[in-house]
Amino acid sequence: MIGVVTSMLATLLVGWGLARKTAPFLATYQYINLPVAFSGPSRFQGFGIDIVLRVDHITVAALFAIELCILGALGWHQVMGRSEPGPARFHALVSVLMFGSAGALVSWDLAELLTFWGLAAGATYLLLAHRWGQEEAAIRARVALALPFATDLSLLCGVAWLYARYGVQNLSTLVPILHTNPGWTVRSLVVASILLFVGVAGRLALWPLQSWLTRTSVTAPPAASAMAQAVWSILAIVVLYRVMPIIVASNSQTLKGLVYACAAAAVAAPLLSLVGNEPRRVITLLGCGVAAVGAAIVIRGFQTPNATFAIAGIACVLAAAPARAAALLAASAIASAMRTDDMAEMGDAWARMRTSASALLLAGVVLALSPLGALAFGVSSRAGVGLALGEGVLLVSIGALRVYLATATGPLRRRRAFEPDRVREAARASLGWPFLLVVGGGALLVASQIRGWLDFLDGNKHPGPTAGVFVIWLAVALIGFAVVTVAYIRDKDGALRASELGGVWLRRLSYAGSRNFDRFIVAPVTLIALRIGERWLPAGDGRVVSALDATGRLVVAGARLPVVPVAIVIAVILTVVVGLVSPGVLR
Repeated sequence: MIGVVTSMLATLLVGWGLARKTAPFLATYQYINLPVAFSGPSRFQGFGIDIVLRVDHITVAALFAIELCILGALGWHQVMGRSEPGPARFHALVSVLMFGSAGALVSWDLAELLTFWGLAAGATYLLLAHRWGQEEAAIRARVALALPFATDLSLLCGVAWLYARYGVQNLSTLVPILHTNPGWTVRSLVVASILLFVGVAGRLALWPLQSWLTRTSVTAPPAASAMAQAVWSILAIVVLYRVMPIIVASNSQTLKGLVYACAAAAVAAPLLSLVGNEPRRVITLLGCGVAAVGAAIVIRGFQTPNATFAIAGIACVLAAAPARAAALLAASAIASAMRTDDMAEMGDAWARMRTSASALLLAGVVLALSPLGALAFGVSSRAGVGLALGEGVLLVSIGALRVYLATATGPLRRRRAFEPDRVREAARASLGWPFLLVVGGGALLVASQIRGWLDFLDGNKHPGPTAGVFVIWLAVALIGFAVVTVAYIRDKDGALRASELGGVWLRRLSYAGSRNFDRFIVAPVTLIALRIGERWLPAGDGRVVSALDATGRLVVAGARLPVVPVAIVIAVILTVVVGLVSPGVLR
């Protein structure tokens, strides 16, 4: 926590230095520069990675928001997570996560960005899999490794695709030559754009890529889940904003398709939150829906000539991130005290755990209202995309208040081995940290409605929307609050039973899908492979055995040789071979 506080003070100091400047702080250091050819275009004759540190107002705001979320989660974890295994390992991973996030935010070279991105990704997986002694936690953590790894691989392929065609990785050098480099095509830019977007969308947890967060929201330590959701939403939206000039350079159809994909994710994620009664899963899906709204506003903003409103999407995600963390921590405290993850078995938290319930209510309100400024600045309520995003905001407001009403109102019934009278408020030392995050999110929410905050973030002048536009989007959220309040006042148990039946239906559907996938895809491919093996493998068994026998004798002889001299000889031989086969040496 001392390291986090020190980082926050350093961030504020840098922000003070940049407050009156529009030009970013920029420093470049040469890291790797290897000659790989002696002919052809000059930019392809060498492979280089530069450490480019670029800090602007967006970087400062994103860094401060990340540090605020990590500080709040760590303070809560000190008290509520003191029984978690491996505290030294946990805090070391948090430090690695913060270092990787800060490095990715200040990186302006794509290879440098990927390095810090991968470092933060590895720390995130280890945090989400921190409860290694529990079988369910270990099983659910697999998706937190596999799915983000696939999307990170897409980001790597997008960067490699660009380097293979342009030979540069510095964004300042790459963007001006997107349409002037010999051999460029629209198709290549479209491929690169889609690969980059998929890589960012995976970490934003846009539907249908959200399962690495939803499946670990219960089994992972609450502080780890809160940090993963808050940090990656901020980091991914900033990276999306920075690679948008590459996506814009492709074509208008690609931009429209990505906007529609984000709009669909903004509706699908909060719609899924209405089925099932796990409070932390619901909060996670609501946060994914808000992130999709921010991503849609960022992409749609770049459709205008000067990218006027794209920054409003970043302001939306900055406001939502602390609220997501606060809601998860408050819901975790309530679920721990009531010893259940089913909202149908919860209730009466307002009387028994009033402080935690208040934090949950305020965090839900901030989370539901966080997209309002982005929608007011970035989209018309009459446009088709505006209608879809407005529907997403309506669903987010319903889901956010649904969690509070289910946990805070109604009777808390007795269950087997559970006595409601034993439910007590969380430890006093942990109660203030969710409120700190709520205050931070509320301040960023208010700032996102102010034109001056957007002007400060990107250095441009933004025309302010009228008061009527804010009223329209605010009315959408208030309608959602009213609908869920009426439903739970009339029949809370009926509403929870309906959402439970929806969750059961969804689980059956997913099970049927996985079963059909195994039956019609995995099983036939496996059968074909076995039949091919029965025909071809026996014929080559003799050759394989002979080769293995010769290899075994070679290994036994090699084991008697000294290790260090042999390694040096092999390295020298490989260096000579690579140098001789490089273009321009032998021909």
